[in-house]
Amino acid sequence: MAAGLLVIMLLITGCAMTFGYRHADWLIRWQLDHYLDLNAGQRRDVTTRLQTLLARHRAEAIPQYEQFLRDLQQRVRRGLTRDDVDWIYVSYDRFRADLFERVAPDGGVVLTTITEAQIRNFEQVVQKEEQKAARRLQKPMSARLDERARTILGWAEDGVGSLSAEQADRLRQWSMALPDTQSVWWHYRRHRHQELLTLMRHPKPAGEATQALRGMFVTPEQTAPRLYVDTVRELRVGLTMMLLGLDRMLTPAQRLKAIASIQKFIDDLHGLSAG
Repeated sequence: MAAGLLVIMLLITGCAMTFGYRHADWLIRWQLDHYLDLNAGQRRDVTTRLQTLLARHRAEAIPQYEQFLRDLQQRVRRGLTRDDVDWIYVSYDRFRADLFERVAPDGGVVLTTITEAQIRNFEQVVQKEEQKAARRLQKPMSARLDERARTILGWAEDGVGSLSAEQADRLRQWSMALPDTQSVWWHYRRHRHQELLTLMRHPKPAGEATQALRGMFVTPEQTAPRLYVDTVRELRVGLTMMLLGLDRMLTPAQRLKAIASIQKFIDDLHGLSAG
């Protein structure tokens, strides 16, 4: 579901995203170790693979992100249209598929090294996550929607500056009208967890494991539950309405702030590429 929120996040979270990218090797190793309790040999192998993968991604993909943001900046400058928002979604889907396509071959190799003890560790971690999710989902839907609305308002103010009372009220209304995605998201995660467990319990050669990972993550809409696909579509429709509505209400000063926020993201990405 975070994919749908990219439309708004691109304008305001560049700093956090580039910070995460600078530490991507450590973050990915930490996550893999958390789920699989890697042994020393696996950690060395993962580290070597990540160094190669990230260096290539930095050289090949980040310049494409920069160009996308420069194009987005020009579209924001003149005012967004529905075609612009569709273009954002298409670009996001392309970048997401490219990223997972790069990761899948190494992931397929790593899966061939998983032990029974590591499968049990994965199961235990997943069970704990699902228990936490179940507790969060006990919160009334109205409370979850209100919390999300406050988050979106905070993001908007970070990106375009202080909102007027009318702007904040309209943005809150649009946010509250978005579908409640938490339950659908966790059912989707459970679906993918079970697919990964099946893949680990019935080991395949690296090439076949890679193909299975591609099906799960490069083209996820082809194998995702129908409810998830429909919810993502509904979410994107609502976010389109929200973004276009907010764009129409921007003052000249707010539009300049949005353009400057995108420029900061471009500069940070350029620094990553150069580094």
